[in-house]
Parts: sequence; C-alpha cells; structure tokens
Amino acid sequence: AGVGNIVNCGAAMYIAPVGIANAGDARRAYDEAIDLTGAHQSSYGRESAGVLAAAVAEAMRAEATPDSVVQTCLGLAKDGTRDAIEAVAAASSGLDGWRDGGLAELRRTFAPFDSVGEHYAAPALNARIPSRLHAIEELPIALGLLVATGGDYEETVLGGVNYGRDSDSIASMGGALAGALGNPLRRDWVEEVSTASKIDVEEAGRTMAAVAAEIFAKDVQRHQERAQAVSALTAGEVPA
Repeated sequence: AGVGNIVNCGAAMYIAPVGIANAGDARRAYDEAIDLTGAHQSSYGRESAGVLAAAVAEAMRAEATPDSVVQTCLGLAKDGTRDAIEAVAAASSGLDGWRDGGLAELRRTFAPFDSVGEHYAAPALNARIPSRLHAIEELPIALGLLVATGGDYEETVLGGVNYGRDSDSIASMGGALAGALGNPLRRDWVEEVSTASKIDVEEAGRTMAAVAAEIFAKDVQRHQERAQAVSALTAGEVPA
C-alpha cells in the first residue's frame, strides 16, 4: 500500500516508539521501522522512518550525545537521506543555536535535497515522488537543531516551531530526540497542554515505557532459550 502514496514524513512522525522499544539497539530499531512502515510509505519517506527510529534508540543510551545520534544515523541511512543528514549536521556543528540566521543556514544547506520547493504550500510538479537523490526535510533539520542546540529540549523544539514549513513535524521529531537523550522537558508546557487538551499527555509515555520493558524481558527469554538450544547442539561449546 505504501507504493503510490506521496513520499512524505508521515511514517517518521509516528515511529519514535519503535526506537523506545529497541532502546540501545539502533540497528534493530531501523530494521523494525523499515518493516513496519512498508504499508504506508516508500522510498525516502520510509527510509526516514527507519533512521529516526534508530536515532531514538541511540539517544536512549545513557552515554549518547547529539553527535553519537548523528553518527548512528549516518551509519544506517541510505542515498539522499544520508547525504542530507551529513550536510545539515556539518552546517549545524558551526552554529551556536538556531537564532541569528541559524534557521536560514539550515534551510540553505538542505535545499539541494528537497523535492517540495521553496513554496511549501505549492509543491513542484515533481514533488514527493520516489527518488534516491532527495530526502524529507523534517528529519535532517530536526537532527541539525539537536546538534546546534547541544541537545537542549526547549531550544530544539522552539527551533523547529520557528523554522516554518512543516514546523510541527520538525519540532516533534527534534523534541523526541532531545527527550530521548534525557534532557528535561518544560513542565509548564506539559501541564498547559494537558489542561488544554483535557488529557494526561504523559500517560502514553508511561505505557510505552512499560511495553518496552516487557518486550526486552521477552527478548532476553527468547535469547536464553536459543542459547540453550545451540549449546545442546554443540555439546556445550557455545556459552549461554
């Protein structure tokens, strides 16, 4: 079903929980995200989902940094997605935050990989079609903001909001990465959004944490069972 849909950031937008479920295992997060999103996206839209899931999985490591997240992405990303991330990350490393021209610099750096065009609400005729040369804008920019702000949650989110274009997607992806790195969220934002939305916006996070722990426990059990089976086949030569 993903073949024929417009190529966009839709899959990457909802894929962060796959990174949480595979915390510390970026390769597996990438593989599962690519498998999961085939029914929705193709080409670089699907690729971006795999890379974002991997980025979240890496960011969940206690020792992770914005730079290690970017390097993990570069080790897994393919084609235009990889090239765009590399270019934007390099440009971001020379920025001191996103203010004072930083956002314009990120946009200039990403522009060669963009298929949408300068007028976001009026895409070019060849926009959003499969390509090995293009990338969705949201993921590289979110990573760029993460690097430019040193992983600061508030500044990463605000940078995404002020970038324009698909600003909600950029802000949410950047926020997911900064939050996964363990940087504190703005409590007043959490409380205000919860009150205005009449929901507990943290409930989903608590649920996802419990699910991730359950998945890991079952993975450990399956690994132990397989290790025992292989050990029996090899007369104990393989350690459990």
